[in-house]
Amino acid sequence: MTVAYFTKCEETFRVKIALVFITKNEEAGLIATLPKVDLSIFDEVYAIDGHSKDKTCEVFSYYKIPVFQQSIPGLGGATLAARANCQSDAMVFFHPDGNENPKDLSKFIDPLNIGYELVIASRMIAGSYNEDDDKIFKFRKWANLCFAFIANTAFGSRKCRVTDVVQGFRAITCEAFDRLSLDKTDCTIDYQMVIRALKARLKITEFPTIEGMRVAGNTNFASIPTGIAEVKMLLREFWIGNSFLHQTNPNELRSCNQASNNATSSFLTKRR
Repeated sequence: MTVAYFTKCEETFRVKIALVFITKNEEAGLIATLPKVDLSIFDEVYAIDGHSKDKTCEVFSYYKIPVFQQSIPGLGGATLAARANCQSDAMVFFHPDGNENPKDLSKFIDPLNIGYELVIASRMIAGSYNEDDDKIFKFRKWANLCFAFIANTAFGSRKCRVTDVVQGFRAITCEAFDRLSLDKTDCTIDYQMVIRALKARLKITEFPTIEGMRVAGNTNFASIPTGIAEVKMLLREFWIGNSFLHQTNPNELRSCNQASNNATSSFLTKRR
């Protein structure tokens, strides 16, 4: 049983939400998807780029979208850079390669505003579509379901479960992100985020999404090496348990220092 849909609570509050593009050589994908993205529904929009060799950054410049080059390579490095540059309360990660539907971006807003901390566009629940669904041998989908079963069985609960654990099309609040103390810099950060979210008992929900075809090029994540990396990360998460919950996160420390500086400045202003 998974929390597949969300039910509106009585009280809602306005969350500032950032849209974060994660790119590396996605010029063709951007040209095809950016015109379909409603940027106006977000409070902040920026991109984390993996030092693209094509005209990815020029496309962002045309749309006046700020671009930050990641200093640490890998998907995890981009995800950590997204948090470091975020000025909002929550982030929606979007990979403009054609797999993720721009029309689904608005579906992240309401769940965040009613208190969910992690929202995932699932390709594994009723009403969704996975690009493996039309294949006889669904190796990629089966691996995803297997990883989901392990994570939910080992770390989840009856009310805290996830069906699509490696889907990068997701949103998370910055407060929750900081609590998870994520440290993987490669492609396993999405799975690590879900595992630690289950351990921390975050408020999680999913909605169905239709996975599209990649616009151009090939995925940067080969199936077998990626699967091996996911298994290694999973074993490490079994080993460390919940110890990450007691770590000091640099983002939290930065927020505390900023709050302290603001309070000091306010106090000195009043004294004058």
